[in-house]
Amino acid sequence: MSIFNWLFKRPKAFKSDTAANHQPAQAQSLKARSELRAAPQIRRDKLFLTVESLDFSGIYQLSKSKKWAIAWRDSDPSAGRGGHRESGLGAYALADVSSGSVVCHGSMPRPNNGHVCDAGVFCLEDWHFGSTLSGTFNVFDPSGSMILAKELTANILTSGISRHGKYAFCATANSPTEHGNKVFLFDLVSRVEMYCVSPEAGWPDSYEVDEDNGELMAVFAEMGSFRYDIDGRFLDADRLGNAKLNSSRYDRIILAAESLLGEVGLTDERAREVLAAVQRARSLGADENLAWKPTALKVQGLAHEQLGQYPEAARVYEEALALNPKIGVKRRLASVSKLMKAG
Repeated sequence: MSIFNWLFKRPKAFKSDTAANHQPAQAQSLKARSELRAAPQIRRDKLFLTVESLDFSGIYQLSKSKKWAIAWRDSDPSAGRGGHRESGLGAYALADVSSGSVVCHGSMPRPNNGHVCDAGVFCLEDWHFGSTLSGTFNVFDPSGSMILAKELTANILTSGISRHGKYAFCATANSPTEHGNKVFLFDLVSRVEMYCVSPEAGWPDSYEVDEDNGELMAVFAEMGSFRYDIDGRFLDADRLGNAKLNSSRYDRIILAAESLLGEVGLTDERAREVLAAVQRARSLGADENLAWKPTALKVQGLAHEQLGQYPEAARVYEEALALNPKIGVKRRLASVSKLMKAG
């Protein structure tokens, strides 16, 4: 069977489309259905989990223990529509991998990015129909009963659940609303939102939750984990700044350097560290990338200016303007040129 056929087979057991664009998720526990003598059986490969008796096939994620699998299909097989669309419900299924059977299944407009913990509690993002900046973060217990549903006026960037199902989190993309560029942490035991804060760590590669203390950790590849406390305060700003300056990625170095140069009370010692980091970023490849070289030169000029090295600042500002006249350093060049003449 082809991947296309797997994604767009007509589901006999899932609810059909409705007129409501943001219909809430609908789940059905198979254990509670006495008319079923045996739970539907699954089969899976590296990418897809298939339930022949439900005419369902979808991408899946395993729990860390590999006991559970949550699978989802962001498509309407009856109309052959997948991904962005105005209607046509998608579907999901929770499977007990150890027994090879489906525990519950349900439907929602656009299910995506599922995760399941070792206790069988699972989460799914609903990306909604249409083009509005919105989404719903849903968490269910193993029977399919909803634990929480957070309606958001921003697109969801990422989400997840802690290993034993005590916490869940989601983070959003930029939006002109109160939910734009935020990270949320939820206590699933008490079923409450613990906080919604702007992510001071920026957008990490992933998040994890320490279930012992409720700390959300922003995880950056090759740099480590950096913590938010249970009230959403970012605890590791200095350590993250140092890690970014010492990164092997020139984009991270340049952005971190620019941020540090904008801080009030920056010492000369710190400015010299930033200058050295930007120069290293240029040698790592920024100078070969015409989209990044002008920014690198601008930030290097800011560091020179901070240290009173005006001729050096003027030189790199001129080079940056030659590459990108809109880089935003014309006034700074004029200012350091006056200082050089006055000196």
